[in-house]
Amino acid sequence: MIAALDLQNQLRGLGYQVSALARSGEDAIQLTKELDPDLVLMDVNLAGSMSGVEASQQIQELKSVPVIYLTAYPNVFVQNPNRMADPGMCLSKPFSVPELRALLSIVLGSSSDNHPDGNTKERGDGLDTLN
Repeated sequence: MIAALDLQNQLRGLGYQVSALARSGEDAIQLTKELDPDLVLMDVNLAGSMSGVEASQQIQELKSVPVIYLTAYPNVFVQNPNRMADPGMCLSKPFSVPELRALLSIVLGSSSDNHPDGNTKERGDGLDTLN
């Protein structure tokens, strides 16, 4: 959870609102229903019985929301890119704040030089397994 809190602080430092942190896929699905986020940051390895990939697939059935996958093992997606929900973005851990900023700008359609809109909601799915 410490890594999730660090990610939350990085996102806030970039000017984004973090709506919630989830420990499991089930929590992420429920929070998506409740909070209607503009973006989901999803760790591939989650606590509980559901993987981040499975959780994001169920989230996509509820709402068409961009998912950025966080993983220390990006080869999972290189070997089978169809496992990723649109827009099919993956951020390999460890990552830097400039890498995070650039990917958020791509996914949310804004320039990295622009300050994010205060109404934009980001949700980092923070998990015990985030490293």
